[in-house]
Amino acid sequence: MTYAPHRSAPAHAVGSYDDGPEPGSSALRMKLWIAGGIVAVVALISFGVWAVATADRQPAVVATGAPGAAAVAGHFEFAVKGVRCGLDSVGPDGLEQRAAGHFCLLEVSVKNGGTEPELFDSGSQRVYDANGVAYAAADQAAVFLNDRNPTLLNEIPPGDTVTGVLAFDVPVDAELVEVSVHGALSTPGVRVTLPPAG
Repeated sequence: MTYAPHRSAPAHAVGSYDDGPEPGSSALRMKLWIAGGIVAVVALISFGVWAVATADRQPAVVATGAPGAAAVAGHFEFAVKGVRCGLDSVGPDGLEQRAAGHFCLLEVSVKNGGTEPELFDSGSQRVYDANGVAYAAADQAAVFLNDRNPTLLNEIPPGDTVTGVLAFDVPVDAELVEVSVHGALSTPGVRVTLPPAG
């Protein structure tokens, strides 16, 4: 019997650090997890941007015909009782909120037609002028205007109807024609024709 001594493998058969991680190694798995996490984050951000960008895109128009007619957005039944424009500021002296243009106030009623208490997010609502320009609600002004109607700013119990005021800071020469009512900003809105400002 002939003895054959054990020979080590040729140098080229051994992986080096320059060749990168071997398939199935923990380093490769870590890189795959990181890449997957980045893809997931990008997808979530893209969805959020899409949801905000499409929230004000031409939702259905509901012609009110007269003040008080209601429109349904999500679980909320929403009606504009009146519009008043021309206020330079709202709130108590020393704490008042001043408008860049002037404030237009929408007197509204909101009914929760769902089965759970739900928050009516005044910041999700938009008004449109005759040129199609959208204006966001002035949330800080709404706090002062609804100090006697806190339920408009809080959760509305199922079946309850509350009244309050939505404020919008708009240019003095803007003619408001519609309000877009949303259950939330990420959901499609329902456009409601506004009654003439009083």
